Amino acid sequence: MRFTAIILALAACVNAFTIVFENKCSYTVWPAVGKAPEGVPDRSVAWGARVDPGKSASFGVDDYALGIRAWGRTGCDANGANCATGACVGGLVCTDAGLQNNAIVSEYGYGDYGQWGGKRCSWNLSHVNLAINLNTKLSSSDGQSVLCRAGNCPVDQAFDVTDRYSAVRNSALGQTYTHTFCA
Repeated sequence: MRFTAIILALAACVNAFTIVFENKCSYTVWPAVGKAPEGVPDRSVAWGARVDPGKSASFGVDDYALGIRAWGRTGCDANGANCATGACVGGLVCTDAGLQNNAIVSEYGYGDYGQWGGKRCSWNLSHVNLAINLNTKLSSSDGQSVLCRAGNCPVDQAFDVTDRYSAVRNSALGQTYTHTFCA
């Protein structure tokens, strides 16, 4: 009985959302995840992978994290470095949160909306001071989604300037977010 209570208590402390990267492109994409609250890289969250066409990969993030960014890199060498788009410091595992990567990014951060929604995860796509290197769809497991394609990226689908908030969505904690390349 006591063992079960301990397991349940530990499970209650583990709160995370998941980012699933789906590659619908005809070429390999190297997804990356980093953390840069207030624009300052924080190496406590750094991840990268190689995802071949038709495949997927996923990464879990603490629900209470701030400044999480995820993106796809293209044209990388076999080690996930020297990328044509979305390049970062660190090779396969980016250590700079891709702050100067010239790639569209998905962004995530914890927020407490109090009586207007409680604890939530705010999320969006952004190409502010970046570029749209891949047509990208971002969807949450609660049914919301945004889509940004080169040449067709409405302002309510992705940030193009820092103060245009119509692109922001929010969801309950613990969701799964699917970041689809070549959507």
